[in-house]
Amino acid sequence: MAIPGSLFYRSPALQVIYVLCVLAVLVTDAGGRRHHQIQLQPACPTFTCGAHLRNVSYPFRRRGDPPECGVASYELTCTDDKAIIQIDNGTYLVRGINYTDATFSVVDANMLDSSNSTCPLPRWNRIPYKRWYWVVEDSSRNIVQELMPSYSTITAAFVTCSLEVTNNGVYMYMPVACLSTNSSFVYVLTGWSADSIQSLEPSCGYLAMSPLSVEVLNASYADVVKLMRGGFALRFPYTIHYFSYYKFKDCVAQSFL
Repeated sequence: MAIPGSLFYRSPALQVIYVLCVLAVLVTDAGGRRHHQIQLQPACPTFTCGAHLRNVSYPFRRRGDPPECGVASYELTCTDDKAIIQIDNGTYLVRGINYTDATFSVVDANMLDSSNSTCPLPRWNRIPYKRWYWVVEDSSRNIVQELMPSYSTITAAFVTCSLEVTNNGVYMYMPVACLSTNSSFVYVLTGWSADSIQSLEPSCGYLAMSPLSVEVLNASYADVVKLMRGGFALRFPYTIHYFSYYKFKDCVAQSFL
């Protein structure tokens, strides 16, 4: 709720309180930013992971590292030739880390499994990222997003339908014949809003989904599999610092106690 401007014109004292509250919130926010920057560079040694990742550092950690090293959800398992990260119930291979743009590339290990090469489904089971889920609140009440796909990614959504779908909208229901039966029809949709409920036919429900690194619309299942096997980018933890109205409101309220 906005505070009427006339209130401040009538009372110079209230103008001073207003300025002090704004400065207090700004200082708190700046302090939070400095704290976050310190967290980004903890005093932990770099490490090698797999056959090709060198000088790995924050936000990544290895199992058994001290708790102050890295972020728990970015923990890697390192073998002689692989760097592996577990995301929910899915296993992903880390193919590269880009510290310049704070992203790293992964590929679903299920996509590379030779025993599942003919008709694979992704194991990404997180709620669509464009809806600002996958967040945690840190000790400063800032919002921290973890394991969030890069903004450049789109979604391939797999759906299963009890009725055969006749395409007549923006998003084409591309058939996945190898997963369909006489009573259950599986399709894949691709595009910026393919994971939106508005794109779903009444007889259909979501089966699986995967971020894609290339913008495509109405891609065939074969093309989607190729893109999934190429992997996609995930972001480092990202902190949103709020200039909170509630902090300001509390400051003003406490000034009159």
